Amino acid sequence: MRSAGLRILFVATLGLMSTAAWAQEPQQSSFTALLAKDYEVKAVTLVPLEVAKRATASVKTDTVVVTLQNKQSVAVCYIAFANWAFMNRSSLDTPTLCEVREGSATAANPPPPGTTP
Repeated sequence: MRSAGLRILFVATLGLMSTAAWAQEPQQSSFTALLAKDYEVKAVTLVPLEVAKRATASVKTDTVVVTLQNKQSVAVCYIAFANWAFMNRSSLDTPTLCEVREGSATAANPPPPGTTP
């Protein structure tokens, strides 16, 4: 049951990243640089090794998926569990650790009622 929930969350994260609402190709950034730019951590999800290997066969450890947001921009960071658990500075400073997408709110695609842009 827990495994199914993780799979759904993982698929939802991938779906969110591929939606047509994003205006540009993803950029890359480090986790620490995003925090310095006032991104807020919105979700942290542990992806067990057996699930992570389905997406990328080269994965060798459990993965943590960290989702951040700053206004209309969303970032998703994929971090090895040990690096996240021990806040490994050199890993969190890696400039290719996170994918960043700049969104744009348009009149044709307004945010749902009760949410902030």
